Amino acid sequence: MTTSFHENRSVGLLLTFIGGMMDSYTYIRYSAFASAQTGNIILAIIQAYDRQWSMVGKKLLSTLFFFIGILLAKFMIDYFKKKEMHFWRLFLLYFEAVVFFIISLDFIQPHPAIITIMIAFTAAIQWVAFDKINGLAYTNLFTTGNLKGVATNLYDYLATKNSEAKSRFVHFLLVVLAFIAGAIVSVFSYRMIGTDAVLIIAGLFLYLAVSESFLVWRFQRNTNAFQKK
Repeated sequence: MTTSFHENRSVGLLLTFIGGMMDSYTYIRYSAFASAQTGNIILAIIQAYDRQWSMVGKKLLSTLFFFIGILLAKFMIDYFKKKEMHFWRLFLLYFEAVVFFIISLDFIQPHPAIITIMIAFTAAIQWVAFDKINGLAYTNLFTTGNLKGVATNLYDYLATKNSEAKSRFVHFLLVVLAFIAGAIVSVFSYRMIGTDAVLIIAGLFLYLAVSESFLVWRFQRNTNAFQKK
């Protein structure tokens, strides 16, 4: 355990699983993507041509708040780095759990634009704040870049038998599979329990936050005990 707990493989793969769930859920439920802004922009252009202005507005708001979330995440990274607060990302995980719990409540269901904004905003912060697994870059919200990593590193390994290329291939393959698994679980859970499926996402965020908080607490306790010797 180090101050870079957010780069642990288990954290990254679970966040990618959640990312697959988020994108599937928001598209099935609200016909918009939580994080795939390329898709939102293309759909907005198509719907603008068809004069479906409410649908266009929903997607443009998602893109706008995704952009704002990125800016805020970059600010938080710089701010907490200067303050030497290494574990601030834990609070982000608790925040995401709360956001998705709120989304599950009945009073907000008639406001899909607000829900889409909330998900896009928090997803963007997550994307920027959790961007590496054991030092290797990845994306936990969509899979195009990860799929490229699978293909390019597979080619490099087959061509050179380089062990680092093999490790990178396995890294990206696991991330892609985690995203696909999350999307599949989201589809099936939505078909079975409807909007309550979002509570699974909230529960996973809470589980990740609590489990990592315990590991951080144990790490700090052991560190303090060692320093006193």
